[in-house]
Amino acid sequence: MELGLMTKRFVIMWLVGIMVSGCAKDLSPDSYTASQAGEVSQTYRGRILSVRQVTIEGSDSLGGNVVGAGLGAIGGGVLGNMIGQGKGRVLSTAAGAAIGGIGGAYAEKKLKQQKGLEYIVKLDNGQTITLVQGVSPAFSVGQTVFVHVSSNGRSRITADTSGIQ
Repeated sequence: MELGLMTKRFVIMWLVGIMVSGCAKDLSPDSYTASQAGEVSQTYRGRILSVRQVTIEGSDSLGGNVVGAGLGAIGGGVLGNMIGQGKGRVLSTAAGAAIGGIGGAYAEKKLKQQKGLEYIVKLDNGQTITLVQGVSPAFSVGQTVFVHVSSNGRSRITADTSGIQ
């Protein structure tokens, strides 16, 4: 039984969405990779001065979204191949692949976007820093926090639950 054109498009876009959605990084301060476990970090105490919501982009350009572009090009080429005959079919396949590739790259770029929070923190040593991380958990202005800076450059903010003022 042959699938209708709309069904094929839906299936292709669904597959692109499933594959690309796994590409987003976990920006939570509560998430560690296996290589980060046991790694020594410098920890600084500070107080939140400012918080604002930001959008974190997965890639700066459409060219960095090769999975979406590849899947989109394949899907677009398959759909384009269903149109016309002879040279017209070749042209529609090529056009479908090109349009699908661009559409897939754009879809992957949008799926990789995440909401984040930008924190400005005044450290106890007098230094002021800015750090962006995921939205959960959220910290508020005036809250005492720890800023952890690992040797690989990953920094994170966690709540100061020590009770020491």
